[in-house]
Amino acid sequence: MNAIARRATLHRLQSRPDTGASSPRTAFVLSGGASLGALQVGMLEALYERGIAPDFLVGTSVGALNAAFVASRPQAPQTARELGRVWRELQRQDVFPVSLSALVGGVCSRRDHLVPDRELRRLIRRHVEFDDLADAPIPLHLIAFDLLEGRELRLSGGSAVDAVAASASIPAIFPPVAMGERRLIDGGVVNNTPISHAVELGAERIYVLPTQAPHDRPGRVPTGALDAAIQGVHLLVGCRLEADVARYSAEAELIMLPAPNAGCLQPTSFEHSHRLITDARAAARTALQRSTHGAHLRLVS
Repeated sequence: MNAIARRATLHRLQSRPDTGASSPRTAFVLSGGASLGALQVGMLEALYERGIAPDFLVGTSVGALNAAFVASRPQAPQTARELGRVWRELQRQDVFPVSLSALVGGVCSRRDHLVPDRELRRLIRRHVEFDDLADAPIPLHLIAFDLLEGRELRLSGGSAVDAVAASASIPAIFPPVAMGERRLIDGGVVNNTPISHAVELGAERIYVLPTQAPHDRPGRVPTGALDAAIQGVHLLVGCRLEADVARYSAEAELIMLPAPNAGCLQPTSFEHSHRLITDARAAARTALQRSTHGAHLRLVS
């Protein structure tokens, strides 16, 4: 066993509570949603406060970024608070550094994207503490979409930076990520909340960390091309969550945490992270507290 593998194994043992052999196999599923991914920080803190930790993590798009961050660290409230500090410091330009040359190139068909992914990759390198997905202290599975084969792809090994970048590569905004012969983009275009993969991996209890409620619709018209593109993806895949909840609730215990967005914030509004985190933490605490008073928790809303 090499040094990285030994460290990963030790970290896994230290990060996970001793829940007993009879505990159901638990997964956290983190959905996409760009800047609304800040909601997941509050949810994670509420879960960790109650000693709830995953056996494995499944994420796509911004959920892949959040999942990779927490998979690098102990499953504890402090980890969620560290992630919260990252989110509070994020600016739109840290993720979407739109330049005139990129816009012109995209419009004139000289390139297949509007925003280079160098800042996204820099963010990943800074905060993900393993090089290969297979070395994640908490098993981590990221969902991307293979453009050439036209199908979802679950990434569980290989370059962590490439895998997270691929899972978060919003089509036409970021460039596709090359992995061998594959050209991968954001898995959220077809499966924004990959409950199906958690079920396939054997989860018996699934905590769903969404960035919108299944019935949510945009509260206002987007004001720019970037907003419109991301909102379009958000709308196209929104109905998948409703269908998956209905389909998989008979196969696993689904616990979907609330995703409060009282201001109907756009998924590119990074300046509101603090409020999203605070609101989601309070809503998740309340929902999880209710679930301990006799009711069998299936869906929290």
